[in-house]
Amino acid sequence: MRPLDPRLLREARPARRFLAASVVLALATAAAIVAQAALLGHVVAGAFLAHRGLGELAAPLLALAAVSVARGGLAWAFETGGSLAAAGTVAALRRRVLAHLVSARPGGLGDLHAGEVAAATVDGAEALEPYFARFLPQLVLGAVVPPVLLGWIAVRDLTSAVALAVALPTIPVFGILIGRGAEQATERRREALARLSTHFLDVVRGLATLRAYRRGAAQAEAIARRTDELRRGTMATLRIAFLSAFVLELAASLGTALVAVEIGIRLTRGGVALEPALAILVLAPELFLPWRNGAVQFHASADGLAAARRLLELVDLAPATTAAGTGAAPDPALAPLRLERVSAAYPGRGRVLRHVTLELAPGERVALYGPSGAGKSTLLALLLRFLDPVEGRILVGRDDVLAADPDAWRRRIAWVPQRPLLEAGTLADAVRLGRPEATDAEVGAALAAAGAPELARRLDVRVGPGGVSLSAGETRRVALARGFLRDAPILLLDEPTAHLDDASAVAVLEAIAALPRRVSVLVATHDPAVLHVVDRALELRDGRLRALPCEEVVAA
Repeated sequence: MRPLDPRLLREARPARRFLAASVVLALATAAAIVAQAALLGHVVAGAFLAHRGLGELAAPLLALAAVSVARGGLAWAFETGGSLAAAGTVAALRRRVLAHLVSARPGGLGDLHAGEVAAATVDGAEALEPYFARFLPQLVLGAVVPPVLLGWIAVRDLTSAVALAVALPTIPVFGILIGRGAEQATERRREALARLSTHFLDVVRGLATLRAYRRGAAQAEAIARRTDELRRGTMATLRIAFLSAFVLELAASLGTALVAVEIGIRLTRGGVALEPALAILVLAPELFLPWRNGAVQFHASADGLAAARRLLELVDLAPATTAAGTGAAPDPALAPLRLERVSAAYPGRGRVLRHVTLELAPGERVALYGPSGAGKSTLLALLLRFLDPVEGRILVGRDDVLAADPDAWRRRIAWVPQRPLLEAGTLADAVRLGRPEATDAEVGAALAAAGAPELARRLDVRVGPGGVSLSAGETRRVALARGFLRDAPILLLDEPTAHLDDASAVAVLEAIAALPRRVSVLVATHDPAVLHVVDRALELRDGRLRALPCEEVVAA
């Protein structure tokens, strides 16, 4: 990634505003530096050559003090403004990435690794703060200050200006040469961090399985290897950063020394006056300082640039659903929902559904029966607009669902996934996910309808991470209550009795059977017991759908 990437700035509006203000601050800083050097040369020359007293030099000394204070204030404005712009930019970029992920992968991350995405959006975005807070201000200073100083020096002493102009490019040349190695080392470090984050998250998720199979020690060793890989990458990046600081400091010192020697020789021969010579000597290190600091800050923000590359890749992620209509969503309570010769596929897997035709009448209960991997969840994903069909149509009456706004259509559907998740919060918050404005009485009624009246008396209990751990049956019933509370005309249930004991499964089935007839229900399942609470069953096998008499499954 280039040091100043237009794409990154387009995604960072707060940084653009700060950059515009930085140009004004940089011009003021350049003027303050020139004034400080000129006043210092005037005071020293006046004291040593003209033998002026303190009273005569009082005005220049007060002006010099005022300029020094002003320069300190400008530096403070740069630092404070950069920090505020960085905080706003990081927050805006996080929102942009997460909003795009939600719209591009509404059904889940798919081929993305959760650990890598988390590392990029949390630690990676945080690493961008030095880039916006310190590197970009130095980049603006480097673009404004050296030309102003060189112009002022050229007016007073062309020879010194030429010498400085020859020495100055050594800073960016060395910076670019070292920066290429730093970029490669930083990218390797970012990849090592992503692998460690992904591996660690997988291990945490599977702790129970690892302990059951006595693989905890082996995974601890694997985590240690990943950590050591990250340590080596970090140390390689630091070595390059230290080398960069040494080389750039050496180049700046040699350039300043070159001008000092040249001015000293001409001073002894009377080729230059003392006052401008002193001012030029003061300005010489100031000339190199913005570019030297910019190169140092570039290395300090290299992690952020590497993370920004990944963040922009996430922003460019191709959406899983491309047919984003804008029309009003048809009402499935007024007309049947139909799939007409619909086929679906995933990248690298080929077709999962082949020419599926299905009709769900208002108020009807249909079971989608079949083994795991048959495509049941894919069919539900099509109805939820989490996935686009590769061919065929999804209709409500004569209205094409793909022409409707996806969010408006999803408001017509309540969905209970196969593995429901409870976010950190109260039990009432978990149930209200589908209808935040619901009252406690409505939440309690939904829990009672889902076969969990005892949970209705514990609405203030905290659940999810850091809260009370609910059993699988309780979690499934909370998810059912969430779907009931939404009160949508279509209810999609994905394996509602999977991994439940007999008593919990019976309670869930009774809750489905007690649903009002105004709700159409489509249940994806491989549990024959579900077929007792539906009107008809369809078998999905090898991506194809056929009618299935319930007696055939029960007998099998």
